[in-house]
Amino acid sequence: MKIVIISDIHDNYVRLKEALAIAKKENIKTCICCGDISSIEIVNLLAKQFKSVYVAFGNMDLKLKENIELLPENVISSPAVLELAIDGIRIAVVHHDYKARELLKENKYDIIFYGHTHTPWEEHNQKTLLINPGEISGQFGKATFAIFDTKSNDCKLIILK
Repeated sequence: MKIVIISDIHDNYVRLKEALAIAKKENIKTCICCGDISSIEIVNLLAKQFKSVYVAFGNMDLKLKENIELLPENVISSPAVLELAIDGIRIAVVHHDYKARELLKENKYDIIFYGHTHTPWEEHNQKTLLINPGEISGQFGKATFAIFDTKSNDCKLIILK
């Protein structure tokens, strides 16, 4: 199964729609978001395209945290660490890089997805893969996201033009 991994959208509809078009073309039905979405409108857009949306809220998502009851049913969220298993892979989703590093020490996840730094990153530590998909917003660099394949355990960085 392929999964779209996004972070740091910061309400950039233009770049997000470019990423969603790629996901639609590849028939991807699951999305993991590492926070800093910023608005319910963005969450609703994600919920319309994907069968399942997993979100770990970021520091720019205070209004979303306060109005969690407004999230669509297919959006699973956490204010801190979201733990899930997909295709037998133990996954943690967080926003902050320091929290990802703390979780890495626990050695209990196969993959940890995180955001906040706006910088794409991939690192292997013993048995855990640490991945930051970069930023959809393109605020500090190129707009990026990732596609993770659970069958091949491969993560591909996508750079938006």
